[in-house]
Amino acid sequence: MRPDALKKKKNPYVRILLFLSVIALGLFWTGTHSLEERIVTIRFFLFALSGFIAFSIPYLFFPDPNASLLQLGNISGQNLQKYLLEKTISYFSPVIVLIAVMLFGDLQQPAKDIPVKVLYFIMASMFTSGLLLFSVIRYLKSGIDSQFWKESEKGRELRKNMADYFKFPLDPGSVPSLINTILIALIGMLTLVGSSVLYGLTGPLGELSIGLILFGIGAGTVMSVRVELERFYYSSNAFFREFFGATLSGKEDVAERTTDQLWWVPEILKVHVWQFLLQIDRKIPAGRVVGAGHALLWFIAYQKPDEEFLTAMWILFGVSHHLFTLMTLNKEMAPKWLLIWIGKGSKNLWLWSRFWLQIRWILPLLLSMNIQLFIFGTPGWMGQSIVLFVYLVSGFMVSLAGVMQFRKDVYS
Repeated sequence: MRPDALKKKKNPYVRILLFLSVIALGLFWTGTHSLEERIVTIRFFLFALSGFIAFSIPYLFFPDPNASLLQLGNISGQNLQKYLLEKTISYFSPVIVLIAVMLFGDLQQPAKDIPVKVLYFIMASMFTSGLLLFSVIRYLKSGIDSQFWKESEKGRELRKNMADYFKFPLDPGSVPSLINTILIALIGMLTLVGSSVLYGLTGPLGELSIGLILFGIGAGTVMSVRVELERFYYSSNAFFREFFGATLSGKEDVAERTTDQLWWVPEILKVHVWQFLLQIDRKIPAGRVVGAGHALLWFIAYQKPDEEFLTAMWILFGVSHHLFTLMTLNKEMAPKWLLIWIGKGSKNLWLWSRFWLQIRWILPLLLSMNIQLFIFGTPGWMGQSIVLFVYLVSGFMVSLAGVMQFRKDVYS
């Protein structure tokens, strides 16, 4: 079996809509900026991206729904490596497009400073690619260590100590992932700090060299696991399948959420929104992810950037909330039989359900922006209005993409 046989037929409209949204965001964000402002924005963006990559990889890659097919097809060696590379590209190619638009989408002087823009595009692309490769392989290798911590006496002792002294129900199997998250974030962020220092000493070429070095580290990490790639891949899939599956039977909020708690949702849509929330909570701790995003925005505000830049960051953060909606387009979360049974075959019910699903984040957005306004004096009322407008429009567009997916799945 070839890896190409595992590729699912994806709705091209969703992909086109995603890339158009990325292009529009890049132009809005830096379309009228000077070259110096673009470079500073790219650095801030890569800083935030480092944290996102460090946190998101296990949720995006594991457990892999194709793992059983890969095993049955005896896909290994270069074919398995190619499969993982293509999966990485499919997830993060919009990021490279956004970086390109942020640098080359100059609405005022598009032909000016092309060599410098090309140099920083290479640097940012190499930085992102290198950190991605390093991150994927680190998490790919973590399954064996995670299983050890989960089943060993040392892991049981750690669980007991955390419960006794800190009153925290730590799963020892999550220790390697926690270490990976911290390590990857530190490598990405400290690399950016080092590249900025090197820029002051040697200019843009110094920053480029740092990006190339990080890419070399990532590529070297990939080469180091070629011999045992299959063992790492299947071990990590087995662990994360068990780890995420434990959440379904554990005593967590996901099992206790009821439709009565959805106070912001119209009565007719509560069952539908509840279904999506339940599936998302089983896959990823959405509240913690959003909370981390707010913490990052506060860190950026502490640096006292100009209001236009901070507003653009809030818009980017707001639009990123809709990644949760995109998760609901996955057939594992919204299979054909479920859409027909619960939705009674109505595409409009699922359109408005996905839209109202995202309304839950408006109150935290407003509260966080206004506290930031009180402390730092930005973003102002106009900036907040723009953030909410873009958030609602983009939320509706992503929900509309869900309707297209519904039409394709149910009526095809």
